Amino acid sequence: MLAAAFGVVPLLLAGVATFVVVKNHRIQTGNDAFAAVAWHNLRTDEVFPDFLKDTTVVLEQPPGWSRQGIAEQKDCRGVLADKLTEAVVAQGCVSVLRATYVHIGGDMAATVALCVVGSYQQATEIEEEFSSENAPMVVPLAVPGTAAAAWNRKLAYAGRARSVGLDTNSPPYVAAVTVGPLHARQYGKLPGEWAISGRAEQKLFQGVADEVVGAFARSFDNLANGR
Repeated sequence: MLAAAFGVVPLLLAGVATFVVVKNHRIQTGNDAFAAVAWHNLRTDEVFPDFLKDTTVVLEQPPGWSRQGIAEQKDCRGVLADKLTEAVVAQGCVSVLRATYVHIGGDMAATVALCVVGSYQQATEIEEEFSSENAPMVVPLAVPGTAAAAWNRKLAYAGRARSVGLDTNSPPYVAAVTVGPLHARQYGKLPGEWAISGRAEQKLFQGVADEVVGAFARSFDNLANGR
């Protein structure tokens, strides 16, 4: 009996060792070298997922955004708002990728951009510079044959720009967005009392821009770091 008991001990130890190896294998850590070139090495439909939603919401998941189309890769000029263009170029911009999404539960569109700059530090400097800016940040990308076929600058109501990642080891990216209605609105034309003004609706879109740029930044950060 005693010999049998001693025989079990090595098996238990081996089992513990195996568990630790498996456990450690499952712990995923960021790969800084890959993260910095993820924009180039990943497919664009991985960078811009079919369906964009905020993965930090664990209880009631709000309606997300359905991708309508992806633009061809561009340099850093002509696809962002003028002020943001100047900022990213000054911070070593390499390229800008864009995609347009339509809100599942409403009449809204968003064009999201991933700007590749020189470093994470430079990305955070851009975020600080634009921390109080709510103006459209990306040139709207219309996608023929989709719900976003008529999406254009005149419908661009609000936008945001922020760095991707949470620490100094994060990749050198700035996420930016422009949001607005899919179709022009005529205030005061609805039957009955009209309780919302154009200014109030514009403020609503500023909140939407915050949500979309945050969801995209977290989504791409997780993807680039293999989380």
